[in-house]
Amino acid sequence: MNFGYVTIYVPELEAALVFYHELLGLPVLRRQSIGNGAELAFLGEEGKAEIEIIGGPEHQGRTYSGFTLGIETESLEKATEELEKAGYPLLRGPISPGPTVRFSYFNDPHGVEIQLIENGS
Repeated sequence: MNFGYVTIYVPELEAALVFYHELLGLPVLRRQSIGNGAELAFLGEEGKAEIEIIGGPEHQGRTYSGFTLGIETESLEKATEELEKAGYPLLRGPISPGPTVRFSYFNDPHGVEIQLIENGS
C-alpha cells in the first residue's frame, strides 16, 4: 500500500495555487472544474504523493488543526525569505533535530500548518 494524496478544502483555489505552486514550486499536475463553481487541482511530482486542493465557496470558514503538511525544500533560507516577503510569517524554526535535517513552520493562506524540510548531507 502507498500513500496517494491529501485533500485540502479551501474557499477559493487561486490563493492556494499561489502558495503551493508559485511560492513553494510544486508543479500543477492537473486542474479541472467539478461543478457548482468548484475546482480542484492536484500538485506534486508525478508518481509521488500529491496534494489535492478543492476550492469552492461552500468551504468558506473551514479551519484546520491537528496536522502538519511536510514539504521538502532545497534551501530553507531561500524558502523562508520568499514566504516572509509574500506575507507568510515564520511560525517557528529553524529547528535542527539532527545533523542533516532542519525544519521551519508556516501557515498556508487557509491555516494549514506547513513544515518546510531541508535535508542536507
